[in-house]
Amino acid sequence: MKAARFLETRGAAWDRLEALVSKAARKGLAALNEDELHELTRLYPAVAVDVARARMYGMDPQTQQRINRIAILAHGLLYRRPRARPVPAVWRFLSWGYPRLFRRLWPYFVLAVVLSFVAGMGAYVCARIRPATAYVFVPGPIEMPHKGPGVTPEDISERFRQIPRPPMAAGVMANNIKVAFQAFAFGITAGVGTCYVLVFNSMMLGGFAAHFANHGLSYEFWSFVLPHGVLEILAILIAAAAGLRLGASLALPGKLTRLSSLRAGAREAVFLVLGTMPMFAVAGMIEGFVTPSDWAAGLKIGVGLLAAGTVAAYLLLVGHGAARTERAV
Repeated sequence: MKAARFLETRGAAWDRLEALVSKAARKGLAALNEDELHELTRLYPAVAVDVARARMYGMDPQTQQRINRIAILAHGLLYRRPRARPVPAVWRFLSWGYPRLFRRLWPYFVLAVVLSFVAGMGAYVCARIRPATAYVFVPGPIEMPHKGPGVTPEDISERFRQIPRPPMAAGVMANNIKVAFQAFAFGITAGVGTCYVLVFNSMMLGGFAAHFANHGLSYEFWSFVLPHGVLEILAILIAAAAGLRLGASLALPGKLTRLSSLRAGAREAVFLVLGTMPMFAVAGMIEGFVTPSDWAAGLKIGVGLLAAGTVAAYLLLVGHGAARTERAV
């Protein structure tokens, strides 16, 4: 077959396939009706063969490029992956995927809780027995007078009231995310770095609590810390659990190769720590707007406990129905 005859017999098919591809350029295959879709699937294989035949018959370069372009566009329409829709994907992850992931990795969370509790209580007891020890656990100088008529919960939070609230909330959130990221990222040291970050911050909290208790200001301290601290601590513990999961995948690969185990562990750990970002955001807002407010201490503590309780219920209760549906399918 000569080039002219080839062009005469196949030109109409190229024109029609090009028209179908142009119609579906923006909305994809959804822009075609059923007849046009069948026509597209019928024309594409023949035009794909025409790419090689055009070279064989010595067609001019412009015609060869046109046929090749049409074939590539048609192939992309038929075989490309569906466009990822980030909003539905994030919703599915948060609505059932994340709670299920947390429950699957609960041993790491329990280990993080135990490490934090032991370290914090150890520092608290030491500083209560020997008050000077508080200066070891808390970085920087601590100046806190004995409780008296001039020391009130309002005095403790006065310096926070003087700071513009939006920048304060942003700074608190950034600092907490930094601690969480360190606890997670140091999991690459087989979990040793994660344990260090967790123990260090727990001992600092225990030292602070003991120092205030030594001066008769326990209620004032906890009424200031608990509104935002409960949710912050929960989020940091989850981030530490992600770091421990990462460390376990490296230190205890089991039957997998160490690299395969690390990949699987890193995937779970990353998703686990990403789910703490909304918790840090809420905790930062509470610390920036609720903690330094003039609300009663009991009300502020209630806000913190309500936020933490809501997150705990979400982690423990949400996603069970989705798991049963997935198994049924």
